[in-house]
Amino acid sequence: MTKSNLYKGLAVVGICVGIASCKIPQITQRAENRIVPAAYSNCTDTTNLASVNWRMFFTDKNLANLIDTALKNNQELNMTLQEIEIARNEVRLRKGQLLPTVGARLGVGVEKVGRYTSQGAGDASTDITDGRETPDPLMDYTAAVYANWEVDIWKKLRNAKKAAVTRYLSTVEGKNFVLTSLITEVANSYYELLALDNQLEIVNQTIALQKNALEILKIQKQAARATELAVQKFQA
Repeated sequence: MTKSNLYKGLAVVGICVGIASCKIPQITQRAENRIVPAAYSNCTDTTNLASVNWRMFFTDKNLANLIDTALKNNQELNMTLQEIEIARNEVRLRKGQLLPTVGARLGVGVEKVGRYTSQGAGDASTDITDGRETPDPLMDYTAAVYANWEVDIWKKLRNAKKAAVTRYLSTVEGKNFVLTSLITEVANSYYELLALDNQLEIVNQTIALQKNALEILKIQKQAARATELAVQKFQA
């Protein structure tokens, strides 16, 4: 009877252990992080190779000469510089349209009429001033000063000026982009070429070392310190 109770107790314990082992483990809960990181799009660093002296970064004389040549002969950059000059002149024009315009006009004319015409006969018998006949031909001199100022009530001129300034700034930024891209491309190509030259030098040095090792192995073979099999395996 005692053994029977013991077996029953062991069976109950085994069942409890089995049930406990089959229980689904509880998922660990972690506190959420509610802190929003600063957006990378709000970065205020606008430094580029166009706004600083690129010679501060590239001190290699050969690279500096290559960059100078590229900047002087790049047609896209030259076209961008011309567009900047056009936009700058447009800004000056739009600014001038907001200011008053003052000018002067001078003129000289000659009036000559036929002697045997009604006007010619009248001029011949009429003095231009007391005791002075009308000259033939009659000189005509004019002088005038004028001023003009357009009142920009509907902001047409000011909006045109803002548009011109925006176009100018866009061309400047376009030049900066072209300049930065060109310098970066030349520098990358230059350093890639240097890396390839270094790799070629390493390969040549490795080949020279392998040849020297082969010669040493052949000498060891002649001195009976190496076998022909070792020489053939090294050559392979």
